[in-house]
Amino acid sequence: MEIRRFFVAKQDIAGSVVTLCGDEFVHMTKVLRYKVGYKAIVCANDGIEHICTVSEIGKDFAKLNIDESKVVDRKSVEITLFAGLLKNNKLDFAVQKAVELGVDRIIPFTSANCAENKFSQDRANKIALEAGKQCGSAYISEVGELIDFDSLIKRLKDFDDVIFAYEFEKEHSVNQCLPKGKKIALIVGPEGGFQPDEAKRIKDVGAKTVSLGRRILRAETASIILSALILYGLGELNC
Repeated sequence: MEIRRFFVAKQDIAGSVVTLCGDEFVHMTKVLRYKVGYKAIVCANDGIEHICTVSEIGKDFAKLNIDESKVVDRKSVEITLFAGLLKNNKLDFAVQKAVELGVDRIIPFTSANCAENKFSQDRANKIALEAGKQCGSAYISEVGELIDFDSLIKRLKDFDDVIFAYEFEKEHSVNQCLPKGKKIALIVGPEGGFQPDEAKRIKDVGAKTVSLGRRILRAETASIILSALILYGLGELNC
């Protein structure tokens, strides 16, 4: 049987015992039909994999004994992708792939050219969780609540580096503007891009504008490409 992956909070691990509850417990027992004696991989968002054996299944919890623990991943930077809200749930694809690449957080935002205003944070976080499991990550990425453009500008001040993929940038490529800090924000707009005044406000907080090449990319593709280029340039995609 395939050994499946589950995520818990750090406080759910006490010594050599893991307590699994909530949605992950339901997934383990109701969907995957786990029983006592089954093996599982448990992660607590710290780069460590715990190989476990189920020792007890209660009404709303499961207990697992840790057989082996090993560090499988380390992160030297923290990357947040601010992605413009897209029509027809296209942001789902960007969320899924950004998680697979190793982006820590995805925060959707609305701006003048957004053609959509509805967003389910719960749905997006379920997509992120499944993507993390599918790609074998030891980290769980978070999707934040939908914010407006003013809130985006305010949040950018909390980052060491801000990289802004701008459709009218013609001089600077991503590899010329790789961030040097540890807390990094990436910005990709919605369909239709940004209004000139919006772009100016982003630049005014110190963002570095970059081009993603001479071809016109879909917004969801741009989010993936920018994330991949930054992570690769920083060595975060190395073995």
